[in-house]
Amino acid sequence: MSRLPAIAMAASLLLASAAQAQEIPEDKLFGQPRDGFELNLGAGPFASPSYAGSSSTQLRPFPLIAGGYGEWLDFDLLDGARISALQAAGFSMGPMLRLREGRATEDSRRYLTGLRSFSDTVEAGGFIAYTAGPLYADVTLTQDVARSHGGAAMEARLLLSVPVGRVAFTAGPQLRAASREYARSFYGISDAEALRSGYAAYRPGSGIERVGALVAAQWRMTDRWSLQGFVEYGRLQGDAADSPLVTGPGGSRDQVQSALFLSYRLY
Repeated sequence: MSRLPAIAMAASLLLASAAQAQEIPEDKLFGQPRDGFELNLGAGPFASPSYAGSSSTQLRPFPLIAGGYGEWLDFDLLDGARISALQAAGFSMGPMLRLREGRATEDSRRYLTGLRSFSDTVEAGGFIAYTAGPLYADVTLTQDVARSHGGAAMEARLLLSVPVGRVAFTAGPQLRAASREYARSFYGISDAEALRSGYAAYRPGSGIERVGALVAAQWRMTDRWSLQGFVEYGRLQGDAADSPLVTGPGGSRDQVQSALFLSYRLY
């Protein structure tokens, strides 16, 4: 059976959606309170360091799952799930869950051989955020509850969002501090690992792990279709930057990840 009728039908539906979207005022595109339940699904290429502290990059397909309910629930596969239990005068706070990627020797057999692997994990904790017009600031504190890396992380960011027609731009600084257990999982090398891998033993402590910045953009192509992406840069600091995994031939203090997603709003 020819695929041309199906392609033509899909194109017609997209054009119809685009025509309908033109009726939406531009001041209603961004920054409006969520009305009820919202679910966006999509996918796209995601590029990130092969492992924490790596100079090489891995590129893979990655799903986008994002949305929420009203003003009290937000979820994003990359940013986590949050419940705004308390809201007042621009402030919101409450519990949250987030996913954190682990590490496997398959990520880089050349530079991770002999080091322990640990799985992706779920971190639980809380957040406090403040919104003032186009400015958004938040601080999160989470702890590994699945006993993968076993540590805790504190992340803070200050973002400025500016809509220009159907495109919204977001940018700002961010930082992450980590506990000793977190640092030793991602950047440490035990005595046993030193014997197996050839690296010198290294026992990092807690402190600022990285500082950097985020730049993101979202293009509302239609009322339901969006194209969105981001570039995130981080510069490793302190004990993380001094790790043999970072100072060695396969490492780098400069950590960059980026993604580009095409998404569809189901609800």
